[in-house]
Amino acid sequence: MKLPLSFLRQSLRLKQVAMASAILAVATTTGIAFSQGSGPSDGKGSSTKALASIDLSTEIDGLSGRQLRARLVTIEPGGHTAFHSHKDRPTMEYVVQGNVVEIRNGVEVPHGPGEMVPATHDVSHWWENRGTTPVILLPVDVFKP
Repeated sequence: MKLPLSFLRQSLRLKQVAMASAILAVATTTGIAFSQGSGPSDGKGSSTKALASIDLSTEIDGLSGRQLRARLVTIEPGGHTAFHSHKDRPTMEYVVQGNVVEIRNGVEVPHGPGEMVPATHDVSHWWENRGTTPVILLPVDVFKP
């Protein structure tokens, strides 16, 4: 028996919709996030030490209320930072020590010592130390206290 082409196309379309629905259901029930709007609400096994800051209002016209600051962030093995956004707070983060995974806009990105990681207004992320040695990051950002 030969089936009409339109019937075969409709059958294929229904199978595609069913497959997409199944994938979405599995992802939803297993906690896989399709959005960039979630992550840990607080840090675990991480600490931040202020190193220095400069009041930019006296340095550059138009930057009143902004500071250039440098910090040292340490993430212990198994630890992580809190999820945060860089909207209105651009940064450059230098990986001083250790291997770290950045979860950037929902995508895992591994980084190692010597890497400089920029984060602009469109970045929301957190950092995880899945290794056995402490991770040390040196972020320098433009910040509004």
